Amino acid sequence: MIQKLYTSKYLEAIISFIVLLPVSLSFLLNSITSDGKIYISLAKITDLWGTFPSNLDALWEVKPIGDRFIFYSLYKITSLFTEFGTYEFEILFKAICICIVLIICYYFSKQINKKYIFLLTSLAFLTPMGFISISPDWWACLISLLVLSLLLTYSKINWCLAGILITFIFLIKGATLFFIIPIICALYLFKKDIIIDRIVYCECGSILSLSIILLSGLFPHIISDMILSAQIAQVGSTTIGNLVVKFITTGLTMWAYIPVILAGMFTTYLLYIKYASERKMKELAFIILMWLSVLLVIFMQGEFWHYHYSSLIITSIISIILLSDNAIKYSIIIMFVIFITFSGHWGIDMAAENKFYEEQKIGSKIITTNITDILNQDTILYLDLGDAAYFFPANSSCRYVQPLPFQRNSDTWDMTGTSQYYETYYCILNYTGKYIIDGSNNVINRNTTDSDIVRNKINTEYERIWENNWIIYRRL
Repeated sequence: MIQKLYTSKYLEAIISFIVLLPVSLSFLLNSITSDGKIYISLAKITDLWGTFPSNLDALWEVKPIGDRFIFYSLYKITSLFTEFGTYEFEILFKAICICIVLIICYYFSKQINKKYIFLLTSLAFLTPMGFISISPDWWACLISLLVLSLLLTYSKINWCLAGILITFIFLIKGATLFFIIPIICALYLFKKDIIIDRIVYCECGSILSLSIILLSGLFPHIISDMILSAQIAQVGSTTIGNLVVKFITTGLTMWAYIPVILAGMFTTYLLYIKYASERKMKELAFIILMWLSVLLVIFMQGEFWHYHYSSLIITSIISIILLSDNAIKYSIIIMFVIFITFSGHWGIDMAAENKFYEEQKIGSKIITTNITDILNQDTILYLDLGDAAYFFPANSSCRYVQPLPFQRNSDTWDMTGTSQYYETYYCILNYTGKYIIDGSNNVINRNTTDSDIVRNKINTEYERIWENNWIIYRRL
């Protein structure tokens, strides 16, 4: 009787609804993070820099063009139904993200054809804390799940489409190209020896799509922007020893931010014992390679922000599925308990985060009440980290809305050898608009000769009129 109840499709649907309802509500109620606001605001400004698709390349954002395409598409869809920057806009934007997650997870569950796979994968992507979800790494991981789903089918068209999506994953962040390794490992573990044709068609789709993109001439900055992203992240500036320490110390707390990681690591340990005892050395090697390749993606980025660890979502899902049906059930319970305790709208760690974003929203309303014409400007010079454009949307005077090529220059990390540094620098010097918005004086008050020149320009041509939440300057 119990077994029949467990295998019932109706029971699975009911349990999935009961569990996913609070998780989805939490996803909706948590504020979009600063990074998310930066991506969305730049999507809005993108329309002022030309027509699609070349406008995606015309305006710069620290993440490559694949990430810009995702947020531009979501922005355009959301804007069809509600006004940019409103509470309704945020809710609908996140609701669309939830729908995308549920559709991809459902499609994946149909290829695996096991009970509760839909619930397992949906929880894996919806339970991470707000600042981890909808990050570039999170999107790359979700699309990787779709790639694996397509490769598990018996359609050659789907295999080619999977290759096109792998190109897209590469364009999301560059380092995410290494996601192809866990995808191939998972493909072998699920399909064993019938994977060669799939890989060949997939590779053809990937090479063809990348060649078309590069040769089309629509995106002249596509490669230089990807290189700049690595330079701004200061990849290679930290010693191996420091990288290892940061990697471990941040990784130790990841289970509270991304619940599926705890379940994934525990099941991977059990899977290791299982394959070792059964002497399945090939399967064991693929499991180890799958995890090491994703850890490499995290390690090579060198910054170890919490959202970088969302790359482990797909390896955790695969390990859980491979172990047993019981592993799937227990993993669902583990994720839900961690979610209720630590993450999500009802958890203990998001309260301060949501308070900060609410204060930001209130602060922006106070500013627009006191500086009534700031929303009517044709162009604004943004010297903050990027989220000001979300609250005070206007066309950016510079291609580099975030002045990171100029801001990240220091004695220990020289950016002056890049053309983007001088492009940003001269754009700031040549600005003649009415308002400048700075986040924390971190662009102006830097100990370099060029910063002194920029500071002198602002001090002689502008007056400081606001210092709460943002620093705002008005032309004299």
